[in-house]
Amino acid sequence: MQILVSLIVVLASTAFSSPVLAVVPEVRNVVPYDVGGSTYLNITVYHTPEIADHYVDMIKVTMGSNTTTLTIGVQSLTPQDTFTVSYDLGPTQGTPSITAEAHCIIHGWSTMNWSGTVPEYSLPVVLMTLALVSASAVFLHRKNKRPSLRF
Repeated sequence: MQILVSLIVVLASTAFSSPVLAVVPEVRNVVPYDVGGSTYLNITVYHTPEIADHYVDMIKVTMGSNTTTLTIGVQSLTPQDTFTVSYDLGPTQGTPSITAEAHCIIHGWSTMNWSGTVPEYSLPVVLMTLALVSASAVFLHRKNKRPSLRF
């Protein structure tokens, strides 16, 4: 009898409850770009706040052994679940590894972080270099294929 009463109580309590949708922030993407020798990161964060006092307050960017925590303002509650924050890394050398994390005031640090490398050279510089190398290779190849005139 006691088991039956316990079962009825459990079923009744779950029938009238609603699920809590806890959305921990996720860093979905980081896009590096170069402006005047400085490397910038556009950090895209996904987060669905349930109430007005629920928001992402910090983003942590780690490059090598250097960690910077960016304090960001409260994002407006909109139907969109993503927002982008821009961060200036300054001049970079080589291809440093970067990690980005987001912090929610309710759920803490994100579990879905972004890790990747930042290229030393911007995409336009790499494309121009590849075009120049390709054009030079074609020119040299055609020059060597010309029949020589021997008398």
